[in-house]
Amino acid sequence: MLQIQAYLIHNADPARQAQRQAIASLLMALEIPLTAIHEQPPLVALPRGWSGRWLLHRLISARVAADFAQRRLREPRRALDLRCRQAWVQLKGGWKLWVGSDVHREALWRQLQVELIVSGKHGQAWRQALQSGVDAALVFEDDVTTGPASLERFTHLLQALPDMLSRHRRLYCDLAGGYPLEQVLPLHQASPGAGPMEMVLPGVHTNTACAYLVSRPLLEAWRRVEARHQGLARLPIDHRINRASAIGAPDAICGHWQEPPFRHGSFCGLVRSWQS
Repeated sequence: MLQIQAYLIHNADPARQAQRQAIASLLMALEIPLTAIHEQPPLVALPRGWSGRWLLHRLISARVAADFAQRRLREPRRALDLRCRQAWVQLKGGWKLWVGSDVHREALWRQLQVELIVSGKHGQAWRQALQSGVDAALVFEDDVTTGPASLERFTHLLQALPDMLSRHRRLYCDLAGGYPLEQVLPLHQASPGAGPMEMVLPGVHTNTACAYLVSRPLLEAWRRVEARHQGLARLPIDHRINRASAIGAPDAICGHWQEPPFRHGSFCGLVRSWQS
């Protein structure tokens, strides 16, 4: 029998208590142990002057580079065009940073800090999962929402998981979606899904990291590549997962659904986003 551990990432927001309780109850019904990851460092002020601008420029440039690298994987025939677009986006973004207002830079700094704190909590979940020796980890953020069919559909996925892992050791399963699939996935590469998943694709392409299942071999690959490329840990979580997979696990596959078993509440208006 597979060993699975779940992790719930949150910051103890009272407005999301209902979502956290719903996930905890569902996992309890499935007898899957759950660990909460909520401690986080405080936000800090942006360094003044040129050092603050340079810090923002480095973080945003890395994020843009990761985004366009993933887009080139989705659309390899547009590689040259996308490289030109990347250069333009980085140039334009850098100009806005240097000449923009302090208010703009402070807002951007806050957003980047929160994204990196969240990414760090995902990394903590991965480390704990590897230390515990589980076969797969489930990671939820607390803006994931459940529906009437969530338990049944998720149960079907777990029942099919042993066979799926026997065929695909490095496996990533999106569980909550977010964007329309055509915006974030190379759907021309999709094939019929493994088990109850509707489609699988070569490589790992996230559709927001609100909720996902990841196999131990893929977690191990992420750990190895991040040991060599430590800058990956300073990316927002979707970029972090995508880049670590592209560099360290090109043979991985990802599973997606048109209508996943959970929903990303911040994307569908069911939960207030921290960016609101």
